[in-house]
Amino acid sequence: MADVAAGLEREFAELGDWDARIARVLALGRALPALDPAFRTEDHKVKGCQSQVWLRVDHDPRSGRLRLAADSDALLMRGLLAVVLRLYDDRGPGEILAHPADVLDRLAVSQSLAPNRANGLHLVIKRIHAAALDAPGGHLSAEGGTYDAAQPR
Repeated sequence: MADVAAGLEREFAELGDWDARIARVLALGRALPALDPAFRTEDHKVKGCQSQVWLRVDHDPRSGRLRLAADSDALLMRGLLAVVLRLYDDRGPGEILAHPADVLDRLAVSQSLAPNRANGLHLVIKRIHAAALDAPGGHLSAEGGTYDAAQPR
């Protein structure tokens, strides 16, 4: 995961200015696969985001990894979600928990977000960390399955 974070940092540093970085985030948003409409439900919605955001987290019992899918109705948030997915998708719970998302700050993108959008991104990452805690290999759960981000623990 550290290598992915370092790669993202290099990629965004090479872009230079804010406009180029945001253009890259928007391009990532356009390339993000749409979430299956079956998961664009209230149960998967991340509440507290400025735009509509959905997060699906599945635990693969064979590999022990968490599989993530996310979507938003806002292109900028879709791009930010694409960055988050590059960091956290297909990782084990321990790996997720060992790497906070401070790389987003180092990309020099999140500091310029509106407070509500930055908070929404924080809530997405918080849900991913909560799912990692609940997954086998995390610290709270002894069984696998799908983590329902909308359900309180």
